[in-house]
Amino acid sequence: MNQRPPAPQPPATPLRQGTSRPGLPQGGGGFSLYNLPVTETATSLNARRAVMSRKGISAEEAGARARERRRQAGKIQRFDRMAILLALMLPFTGALAWRGSTAGSIPMLLAGYILSGLAVAGLIARLTRTPEAARAPLEQYYLPDEQLANAEDITLLRRLALEDRELDAVTAAWWRSSAPIRKGDVALAVAFHAAKRDGSGLKKS
Repeated sequence: MNQRPPAPQPPATPLRQGTSRPGLPQGGGGFSLYNLPVTETATSLNARRAVMSRKGISAEEAGARARERRRQAGKIQRFDRMAILLALMLPFTGALAWRGSTAGSIPMLLAGYILSGLAVAGLIARLTRTPEAARAPLEQYYLPDEQLANAEDITLLRRLALEDRELDAVTAAWWRSSAPIRKGDVALAVAFHAAKRDGSGLKKS
């Protein structure tokens, strides 16, 4: 009975208009996936994620990919149908030489040895040659999205950035990156701009 009664709690002060609670995202800040516009759709959300998570490809990485594709193409051309035919001839010519040896037929034995030698020589020449695919320029083995953006692509990207403040903020980091802007990057920006425009049109209608 000697305890003091609890002190009255001060009444909660209502938030004034224009303020926000601590910890909640402010309305006028930058762009975030947690502060999406009301016109957001699944298509525009996927396009936004793609354009924000853009990973630039350096010149060294793109060149290494293209060289690997060229090597694989040269490997396929090197072991072509003719090389397979020559490889299949080896068991036949070996059997022919063995048959001539067991039968005591000198002509059959010589024919087997000669054909085996010709098949081996032809197969070695076929496998060690430099095929046409391996001599092709490296630029032919870049994927369409890996091609460097040309002047028209850069003009289009700048125009879209001028029309869209969010896209301008995202692509500003692309110009400072050591990875050059490629056609795939421009395609991401075009898809994002189109998705936002379509979402805004659906919301208005």
